[in-house]
Amino acid sequence: MLRSLVVAAGCAMAASSLSSTATYALLDVGLHQPAAFAGVLTSVQGIGSVIGGLAAGALLRRVPARALSAIGLTVFALGALARLTGLVPVVLGGSLLIGLGLPWPLISALTTVQKETPDELLGRVAATANTLVFAPTGLALLAGTAMIAALDYRVQLLAAGSLGLATALLLALTARAPHRRNPGEPSGDGRRREVNTEQQARKG
Repeated sequence: MLRSLVVAAGCAMAASSLSSTATYALLDVGLHQPAAFAGVLTSVQGIGSVIGGLAAGALLRRVPARALSAIGLTVFALGALARLTGLVPVVLGGSLLIGLGLPWPLISALTTVQKETPDELLGRVAATANTLVFAPTGLALLAGTAMIAALDYRVQLLAAGSLGLATALLLALTARAPHRRNPGEPSGDGRRREVNTEQQARKG
């Protein structure tokens, strides 16, 4: 469970980097706006991030972390694909969706790491998870810079949106099936009772 959520968060950061490196080409070629208009897009995306971050806690109490991560990736992907239109209102709406959806796979992954990792392993697991989540950012920025120099910016936005949708789909398809207990295998309560009995025997 941790592995899939952490990988999904890393893919979200990579897709975000691909989208962000296409911003100035989008402004110049797609929207015919000055570079200063990037501040407007960034502000709208920031508003979406604030809303998404504030809503994440309440959402995690109502839906599984895997589902919230998949929803966030889908919302982000729709926002990235909206930037393909070249229409200012639609692009602004896409920026809002990018900001709204991007925090959810990150928060889902890092919250699950904190909740599910044993205390004695938390430091190492959290450090590894953070590396896997944020390391793709630099690599994707390099790839995005190379792509924007050689390809149309829409190819890059399409790649970012496709990566988000593909990751969300994989999360949905690889959802862990309920564990089927073998006939002779004790239930969870039974296993806990056995462990407690063994501990008491050792103390005795």
